[in-house]
Amino acid sequence: MRKILLFFLIFMETAFSMDLDTLINQALKNSPYITEKRIDLKIGKVTVEKSKKKKFGQIDLFGSFNRYEDSRILYPISTPVNIHNLTGAKNQIIAGISYTVPIFTGFKIKRSVQISKISKKIKEIDLSLTEQMVIFNIRSVYLKILSLEKQLISAKAYRTSLEKLKNDIQEAVDLGRKPEMDLFKVQYRIEDINYKIKKIQNSIKTLKSAVKTLVGDQGIDLSNLEDIKPTKEIVLDRDFYVKKIKTLKRIKKIDLTKEISRQKMLTVKGEYLPEIYFKASAQRNMGNSQYKDLWQIGILINYKLFDFGVRKNRYIQSKLDLRKKSILKEKAELELIKEIDEAINRIRTYQAKIKASEKKLKYARSVEEAEKAKYEEGVSDLYNYLYAKAERFSALAEYYDSVYNREIAIFYLKYLLEEQKYGQNN
Repeated sequence: MRKILLFFLIFMETAFSMDLDTLINQALKNSPYITEKRIDLKIGKVTVEKSKKKKFGQIDLFGSFNRYEDSRILYPISTPVNIHNLTGAKNQIIAGISYTVPIFTGFKIKRSVQISKISKKIKEIDLSLTEQMVIFNIRSVYLKILSLEKQLISAKAYRTSLEKLKNDIQEAVDLGRKPEMDLFKVQYRIEDINYKIKKIQNSIKTLKSAVKTLVGDQGIDLSNLEDIKPTKEIVLDRDFYVKKIKTLKRIKKIDLTKEISRQKMLTVKGEYLPEIYFKASAQRNMGNSQYKDLWQIGILINYKLFDFGVRKNRYIQSKLDLRKKSILKEKAELELIKEIDEAINRIRTYQAKIKASEKKLKYARSVEEAEKAKYEEGVSDLYNYLYAKAERFSALAEYYDSVYNREIAIFYLKYLLEEQKYGQNN
């Protein structure tokens, strides 16, 4: 019966544990940050279609009502003129339809379509980068929670050992073998660890709230998080990473914004060319129960002769913006190199810290056992024993912190290099 109950408890714990992959998959579906970028991409697609439709022109309905002080000719005079055939009316209504289509706009429509297409590509990159950002943030916060939960278990075990020590000292005090001051020393340590436990618990609650926001589900159960397997080996090839920078989407995005600036500059140059439109219209003039149908077709030419330097300054502005984009690309590449170097050094630092923490923890256990024996034999002060016990707890917390921070640093490097996959150890 005990085996069945134990199996049931283990099964229940596994069945209701939340793993990192599940959180990431839910975030990719529900995260408000990702959803916002998907909507932006849809807007980009609509904008492309809107830009393309401009070349087909537009159809307008028009109309007017006018009342004059005396009768006015209802419709225009055309030869041969017969004064007896002229019809007038004080109240006149005009209704009609017109179609205007651009023939040549100085390549303005063409540039507009190009810009909207490039903008859509940028939105696709933004969506991908946002997904990568959300994935990294979830992984980072998830690992911090795991680290704190391990530290919480350690802190509670430390408190339990202190409470046992307090009970042992209480018996020794009652027998007159230990001073009562030792009870106060232990109680001080218990109060201190109680504060640290509460602090860790509050930090875990805050981080779990952050995960729920990133995932986009406040009702998700994070009471039991599944642990991850630490990364065994990672190749830290700095030169390879730096060469890869030019292929990253972050850099491609800057190239695309640079191309938009170039297209805008060409659009301004096109303003020095004339604009030509074809227009056809049909209308009905009505008054005094009579009407006349009229139609016309024509070519409209518009050429801006002089604008007091507006186009010139707009062209200079577009050239400067294009130059600025080139500088931004160089700046972004240098910043990425710096961040990659920092990520590599952070990984190496935590790897060294893990090894040091393992040794420190081993020594801390030995020192604690030695100080415990000395205190029980009465050859050492209680302070030394409590200090050794606290140092072991600190070494254990430092070890867990180093293990999970190394994983966060590895994930961050993969995030910079846009190599993140959805598996927890990729």
